[in-house]
Amino acid sequence: MPMTSNPYRSGLLRARRVLTLAPGLSGDAVWWQDGVVRGVGCAAALGRTLPRDVPRFDLPDALVTPGFVDGHTHFLMWALGRRRVQLAGAGTRRDALRLVAQAEPVQGWVIGQGWDANDWEEPPERGALDAVQPGPVYLDSLDVHAAWLNSAALAACGIGRETADPFGGRIVRDAAGEPTGLLLERAVELALPHLPEPPDDYATAAVLAAQTEAHRLGVTGIHDVEAEQALRVFQDLESSDRLRLRVLFQPPVADLPRLVRSGIQSGAGSEWLVCGGVKLFLDGSLGSQTAWMLEPYRGRRDRGMPISTLEDVTAAVRLATESGIAATVHAIGDAAVRRALDVLESLPRVAVPHRIEHFQCVHPDDLGRAARAGIVSSMQPAHLLTDIPLVERHWGERGRGAYCFRTLLEAGTPLVFGSDVPVATIDPRAGIFAALERRDDTAGCAGWRPGERLTFEAALAAYTVGPAAAGGAAHRRGRLAPGYDADLVAWQVDPAVERGSGDAFRAGGALLTVVAGEPVHGPAAA
Repeated sequence: MPMTSNPYRSGLLRARRVLTLAPGLSGDAVWWQDGVVRGVGCAAALGRTLPRDVPRFDLPDALVTPGFVDGHTHFLMWALGRRRVQLAGAGTRRDALRLVAQAEPVQGWVIGQGWDANDWEEPPERGALDAVQPGPVYLDSLDVHAAWLNSAALAACGIGRETADPFGGRIVRDAAGEPTGLLLERAVELALPHLPEPPDDYATAAVLAAQTEAHRLGVTGIHDVEAEQALRVFQDLESSDRLRLRVLFQPPVADLPRLVRSGIQSGAGSEWLVCGGVKLFLDGSLGSQTAWMLEPYRGRRDRGMPISTLEDVTAAVRLATESGIAATVHAIGDAAVRRALDVLESLPRVAVPHRIEHFQCVHPDDLGRAARAGIVSSMQPAHLLTDIPLVERHWGERGRGAYCFRTLLEAGTPLVFGSDVPVATIDPRAGIFAALERRDDTAGCAGWRPGERLTFEAALAAYTVGPAAAGGAAHRRGRLAPGYDADLVAWQVDPAVERGSGDAFRAGGALLTVVAGEPVHGPAAA
């Protein structure tokens, strides 16, 4: 059914305040028609001018904002993971093993995700998994930069004593040289082709359920970083008029030759699905201590690892930009961030900006470079909540260059905030809380490096205005103003949010979510 025939693509919403992010435009009501905002202003005045059959939503205590866009997701992975073994929160190896033991194999495998061994007294190793599951077991780490396999899975993947470490990866081995079952960084790629791919119809059902959850949390769009099956699912949902998230899809660099042959360029697509930049990895993660650093980790000689050569990265981004395709570069350690800046600064502009994903630990000399080059800094505030002790433990004083939200913003850096789901929750309340408070529930009230706190409007803009610009849609999304798409959220939150209380926003929730003028979560219109 064409969306133009849907009567719910028009409406009038009365609230406490409409926070438009459009200079000089405010009010307590927003009116949209055929999926596009037509007016913002006084509810009484707008109500008198509209036909009586326009659907009306009366939420007088709500704060209305543009729809939140998660700037970094692995949406299909998250959707499927909601149906797999969930290990996040397993405080010990024994806790994780108990969950694995209870799991029923699917397509012959037990697949799970979310383990974090940083505080475990016993390491992840294959023998422990062998004792609880005889068939193959594959478990992604919380940061998705390591995998834990049992003996049956190693055998199924052909990983043994003689298997060489790939460049940018490591097969962890015992004293006798045998694989322990732990794969780091690009060594994980040795296993991935052997995992059973869920059927597309199963994946589609999982994504539909995840889309409903995203709407419940106030998310109206995503910047997704995944491979071909995710793209097929989004295309199928779009063709059947079931896709209700704005998706900027960022394929892996392995897809670059196909994109070039097909003539697909960044910015091309539809109302719902647009091609972003190709994703390249320069290093690993803080949690796995594989983020590539200029100096060794505290108490170690190891600096992490680059997982792509300079020659490969340079050749890939040159081919991409010559073909009208942007570069999306993963860089967490300060050495990786510096290399990303070196590579991206001189690239010609294309339809969407080049961007660095995570931009997590930045040398002070490099903090202003992204702004000068117009490179997007795509960051995940919610990671800060779990990374504070890891930054202090592994980077020490160099961690002053980590999560420098205010410094980057004041330098003019284009900021995009997201979650990296399933690494962190897709719930944007966690990200807003982290950006405003910079503390977990056990930290002091001052927060961690409190000078880097953002105001609520600045953090909101990084979830709305920033993603719209990064997706080439700044002229029609990210704000609530006449002519802009009616993607919006009405929040039940204490007004203290607008004075900078992250606690208040985290305690609230989305009452109504509207995408393209269509209510996808919340109460029916009057």
